[in-house]
Amino acid sequence: MASGPSIDYRALVEFVAKSLAEKPDEVTVEAFERGGATVAIKVKLADEDVGRFIGKAGRNIEAIRTLVRVASSRDRGKRVFVDLANPSLSSGHMAPRDRRSGGEVRA
Repeated sequence: MASGPSIDYRALVEFVAKSLAEKPDEVTVEAFERGGATVAIKVKLADEDVGRFIGKAGRNIEAIRTLVRVASSRDRGKRVFVDLANPSLSSGHMAPRDRRSGGEVRA
């Protein structure tokens, strides 16, 4: 099976995050490779945009994770994590995660 061009997961998540944000200039997205088969994507937004990114009952962030999972379906064995990096979330407000995957999406 021929492999297509490599997907820029960071750019994909950044596009969606900036589209949702009231302050798109304050959106930063970083991707970290972990051992070649895993990519961790951390999104930082203005505090007032966190709720929009997460969405009601976590629907937006779960939709973003689903989008990344679909995009990564051609990268066999690739594991991609998407989560928020906002310091304000350390006070007990965490983005919802799928109970089975802990925020991870697998191809």
